[in-house]
Amino acid sequence: MRHDSDIIIIGAGVVGCAIARELSLKHPEKKIIVLDKLNDVGLETSSKNSGVLHSGIHQNPNFLKSHLAEDGSKLAAKYAKEKHLSILDSGMLIVVSFRAINRGLYRELRQFLFLRHIFKNGKRQGIKVKIISPFKLKKMAPGIRALGGIFIPDVWVVDSLAFTQSLEQDAQNMGVKFYFHSPVMKIRKQINKYEVFTDHSWFSAPVVINSAGLYADDVAGMAGFNEYKIYPWRGEYYEVLREKAKLVNRLIYPVVDKKSPSKGMHFSPRVDGRLFVGPNARLVPEKNYYLQDKTPVEVFVQHIQKYIPSIEAKDLRWAYSGIRPKTTPGAEESDFIINVDSKNPTFVNLIGIESPGLASSMAIAKYVHKLLKTAC
Repeated sequence: MRHDSDIIIIGAGVVGCAIARELSLKHPEKKIIVLDKLNDVGLETSSKNSGVLHSGIHQNPNFLKSHLAEDGSKLAAKYAKEKHLSILDSGMLIVVSFRAINRGLYRELRQFLFLRHIFKNGKRQGIKVKIISPFKLKKMAPGIRALGGIFIPDVWVVDSLAFTQSLEQDAQNMGVKFYFHSPVMKIRKQINKYEVFTDHSWFSAPVVINSAGLYADDVAGMAGFNEYKIYPWRGEYYEVLREKAKLVNRLIYPVVDKKSPSKGMHFSPRVDGRLFVGPNARLVPEKNYYLQDKTPVEVFVQHIQKYIPSIEAKDLRWAYSGIRPKTTPGAEESDFIINVDSKNPTFVNLIGIESPGLASSMAIAKYVHKLLKTAC
């Protein structure tokens, strides 16, 4: 069956849904189609994360992702509150553990140098950030043992799946059609349009937006753009059980090296009152490597006890893992890639939209709209 449209979006994750919503609001006359291989929105990277609306303070301030995270997190928090979605006004504490002293002066100095680097990042980006003394930290997070740190107030936690579903509903209300169970098998460029083939239907449009997340490099390759490569990095989470879950009620992040592949294993409270710790970060051999070779609980306990010595292995349960689409096999940070790789017909590739992709999603949507106005 053939379906003609004005815009095809491949991928119904949080970014694809945000783009669909933005374009349908700006261009209600356009026929927009969203394709996804799964049976609902946000079932991969978009929902297998911490649900944090980051400020971008950890990112290289010169990167596009830093600006999109700063703007997008505020847009997303405002949207969640307007839609009466569950949201936790947590703020983010980034702290130095007491273990820094126990491991010697060099380690302590390195921790504070990294913290200073993050603090300077925040100031350069105009992000609200405060230095927190040990006394103040004790009042803000009495369950945590740490030397001090910094506090970023404009950080929130949402239910990432509910957030994605709300964006989808908005888009549907504006006439966007979602086709699930529709894996893209082939893409063919014609004179003034692209043809996108799934395993059961045929779609065509003069504008195609590739927001396929972990598989965005595969989709780009189908369209003839073979320069992209995604490396799957997995992060696992353990849930803190029973009474120990009440020891932390706000986001607590460790100080990590600026070359770290993630923001570090953090204490991750959720809008439903549960508490998780994670994610770690490791390169895995496949994009669906969610359950194999789980990280032993002892690794998480060793990290947790730097901040809460009373939590033991019996207080933890392996919960889930998520996989981020990094564009490098190494730990170094990389920027979002959002390119118009063909103008007529138009093909936009979004590659490496990892953390802070959730926080950036609504700003990414606005950025893509601006690119289309320039390209079309």
